[in-house]
Amino acid sequence: MKITPISIAIALCCSVPQSNIHASEQTINSAPEALIETITVLGASNAKNAKLGGINLKELPLNAHVVGQIEIERIRFVDPDELLDRIPGETQVRNLRIPNGGKSYTLAFVDGVPIESPYSGATQRLDRVNTADIQRVEVIKGPASALFPNNVFGGVVNVVTQDVPKQSSGSISAESGNFGRRRLGVDYGNTVGDFGYSLNLNSRKLDGLREESQNDRDAASVKLVYDLNDRTRLTSRAERFEEVTQVRGNLSAEQIATDPRQAGSLSSATDLIQDTASITVRHQLDQGEINGVLLRRTKDTIGLSRFRGPQDSNDDATNANLSYRHDLSNGSLIFGIDTYRGDVDTKQFDRADVDLAGDFNRFSTQLAIDAYYGQYKLDVTDRFTVIAGVRHEEIHLASDLEGGQQAEFDSTAPKLGLTYAVSDTNQVWLSVSEGFYTPDLDDLYDPENGNPNLKPEEAKNIELGIRGNIGNWAYDTSIYRNRISNYLVTQELFNTSGDEFELTTNAGQVTVQGVESVLEYAPSEANWRIGVTHTYAKNKFDSFVQSTPGAADDYSGNELARSPEHHLNARLAWEPLSNFTAELEGDFYSTYYSDDANSDAGKFKRDERLNLRLSYAKDQWRFWLNVLNLSDTLEDRSSFSRGNLTFRTVDGRNYYAGVSYQF
Repeated sequence: MKITPISIAIALCCSVPQSNIHASEQTINSAPEALIETITVLGASNAKNAKLGGINLKELPLNAHVVGQIEIERIRFVDPDELLDRIPGETQVRNLRIPNGGKSYTLAFVDGVPIESPYSGATQRLDRVNTADIQRVEVIKGPASALFPNNVFGGVVNVVTQDVPKQSSGSISAESGNFGRRRLGVDYGNTVGDFGYSLNLNSRKLDGLREESQNDRDAASVKLVYDLNDRTRLTSRAERFEEVTQVRGNLSAEQIATDPRQAGSLSSATDLIQDTASITVRHQLDQGEINGVLLRRTKDTIGLSRFRGPQDSNDDATNANLSYRHDLSNGSLIFGIDTYRGDVDTKQFDRADVDLAGDFNRFSTQLAIDAYYGQYKLDVTDRFTVIAGVRHEEIHLASDLEGGQQAEFDSTAPKLGLTYAVSDTNQVWLSVSEGFYTPDLDDLYDPENGNPNLKPEEAKNIELGIRGNIGNWAYDTSIYRNRISNYLVTQELFNTSGDEFELTTNAGQVTVQGVESVLEYAPSEANWRIGVTHTYAKNKFDSFVQSTPGAADDYSGNELARSPEHHLNARLAWEPLSNFTAELEGDFYSTYYSDDANSDAGKFKRDERLNLRLSYAKDQWRFWLNVLNLSDTLEDRSSFSRGNLTFRTVDGRNYYAGVSYQF
């Protein structure tokens, strides 16, 4: 299949809904505005419109950071890590805080609704949306909120899309760089009376460093807003996303030294088309608000990877959320229902049938989740607030494989948080919460390697944080500890005959803990600013009991794979001339183990990553020149298996320039 031209003639009145995160007037981090336009994750302008359950995001007892529109336009990311490197708690593999890429501990949302199945999430899903239509990105860590699914042990990355403009406005942009990078975009919107609309179209092509690699995407989104009266707003949004990618596998150090451009093995090749169509209604009451959301998503994926043969998969899903918030004289009460229905129909072809032309096996899987949640906010005093919540989920998995398989789970996860305003601009908070993560059907009932005795993972999370500003300094830091029992691990084992097999077990218990901090300094009368983000993480197996035949190793006390203790990101921005801004960014990791066995041969330390971003604005014109990876680092993330250390590579020194015009 090839990418087809984007069509926005959509037969449904649809939208990706507005999230529960709406406009606010003030945040605790009201640090002084800098004279220069620069990247910040603590600035008041970023979070002024961010709310969750009617409460200002930065006043809630949870760890949250917001990257605003100006910063997103500056970064112009292709790889989500370009954005998430600035947020403490990012790991190297698909999740916040917990470096396990095979699990959905982190969910990506668009306007408060999951982009994909709650059990198919990852931070990298941030780019499976029209990235040119982003107003801000909210990163909320840990299972601390009853308004999000219980399996988000890592957290949530919520993309908030562009507002409909109050008057006629639009822009057109073009960008070009090395590695075949090309990007074009156009957007336009207007409001006439009670009706507003916006349209965004963009296309991107990127070949990358490695031969036979490809990363091409087209996206189109349209949003309609209609104010039925002064209390009721109807918002609809539709999006089509088309993607063709071909990702190459790991290379050894010797292969990189010989020819870093060589194709090597194939990691994955995917041709994807995704449509989302939904609608939301928001009705203001005298003492509260009612929000209703209905979303429909279809996704067609043709692809193959080293883990499976060629597949043609069709994913249909519906998500609905209805909530009511009642404002009290000393707080608020919110409760609601959140449902998900997903059906994946898959045609599995023979591993050698890369053209998908021969016979295939067909099977389907279903996921149904019904969630009921409630949250109570009590303002004990003007400075002291208590927030208590609970989320109950009923989860049903089913498949037509092997004559029919199914499993049912349910969980009730309490959440409790306290905030205390030490002053008007400084706050301390405490959060205690639980989470719940189910095994999947393959791990339970695979005819060769299934383990029907698997238990769900259970998490107990506690976190203490402080945030605010003192003079020109803004800060946000927290210490957390999340203990996960019945931890699910898929192991490569050998039976008594010496044959290799895989088996998922509740290996034992892990503790994920650390300190996450952001510190920014913005002299009120200066033309420069600095920002530092630091993550200290200590992730370890409390116990790892292997009772399967042939298992000889005990990993109790070991560090989880790919868990560097330190991740430091530092930014220095400077405005030497009016409307001309330069930013230098450095990103650094400490040494880590590439395997759970903590082998000395598996140790790896990624070289530093340096980025330079230049931008200039003149009237309606804006120009930019970005140079990423100035140090030309190629070895990005390591893997260690059977005595071999290999590396996922990234593009080398990457430069691109662009121009946009607003009209």
